[in-house]
Amino acid sequence: MNQPERLRVSILHGAGRENPEIGEVLQNLPYLKLFKQAVDPETFLSQHANKAPDLVLVDLDGLTQVPEWLGELINRLPASEIAVCSKCRDPDFLIRIMKLRVGSFLPLPLQRQDLEEAVARARAALQERPSEPSQIIAVTGSKGGVGTTSLATNLALALNETTPGEVVLADLARPFPQVGQFLDLKAQHTLRDLIQSADSLDAIFLRKVVQQHKSQLGVILSSAELETGFPGVIDPEALSKTLVALRTAYTWIVVDAGCWLDYLFVKLVQEADHILLLTELSVPDLQNLKKIRALFQRWELDDYKIKVVVNRYEKDYTLGLGDLESILGRPVFYTLPSDYHSLIEAINQGVPLAEVAPRSKLWRKIKGLAAELVAQSRPKTGEDKPGILRRFFLKG
Repeated sequence: MNQPERLRVSILHGAGRENPEIGEVLQNLPYLKLFKQAVDPETFLSQHANKAPDLVLVDLDGLTQVPEWLGELINRLPASEIAVCSKCRDPDFLIRIMKLRVGSFLPLPLQRQDLEEAVARARAALQERPSEPSQIIAVTGSKGGVGTTSLATNLALALNETTPGEVVLADLARPFPQVGQFLDLKAQHTLRDLIQSADSLDAIFLRKVVQQHKSQLGVILSSAELETGFPGVIDPEALSKTLVALRTAYTWIVVDAGCWLDYLFVKLVQEADHILLLTELSVPDLQNLKKIRALFQRWELDDYKIKVVVNRYEKDYTLGLGDLESILGRPVFYTLPSDYHSLIEAINQGVPLAEVAPRSKLWRKIKGLAAELVAQSRPKTGEDKPGILRRFFLKG
């Protein structure tokens, strides 16, 4: 049986102290994801400035009066289902809550059945409004050393600034995956662990395997078997199932695909919503692009997914954007400037580019690329987004 899509649930402990009993009930419902929690309204609202939760549990345990801030909270989160949790049964208290158009009142101690009913209402409300489907971005390149890991890592971090905790970065680069070095992380669990459990993945197992960078970015590192391309280790269909599971847990899945063309690469680019094809303006790069484009056509990839990004771009090169665009038969999607000093310092320190050079032109351009991808991913009124029906049936 297919699992329901996970809902983001945030908890506001309105009495000023955490109530662990609510979290315990949430843990027993694997299709819920604890998004944020706070003990004061201002902090809670600032946490959700960029992305609202599907369901908000407002814990008023110990309060006998409805706080003034509750109405403001409801107004500031119009897309969220609001459920008030309290032991108070005073008629005036309950009437006041209902007048504020709270979606649900859940008596404390919280019961699983009551929470499931609130979840059902939140799910129904979510289905009535346009959704932003999850997006897989495959970052690949025209040759080794073109900068795929640098782009994949920093692009994931830029997306994570917009939707904290909703982005995961997976390292599928071969034969030398380096996301761990770029972010100073060591493998506890790896992508192979996920792929080998593809038939039984659930939210709890995903949380155990995905590492959390200090920025709240989720990270899935590679393993030795994937690095060497050990035969028979990975079934491409298992990779496909893993990507489907990640779609249910994250809004953005950024995959460093490197430039190793094999059966796993083919499956990844077939499943991806965006293929960022990174290149430089050199003769070897342009020759490789011709070959890669021919392969993409042979694999019958949707043309709209392929987005060519020029890295280390300088206007005074012998080859220009016009030369590349004549080969592609389309405009270049994006350009990134060269900033070797800042980038190598970030790599050597194992920290994001934003920490080493937050005002650098390269970091600003990567943030601009992230914003462009976010804008393109939003559903357009009155027209279907390519591939959205396929993703719907995959989630099933």
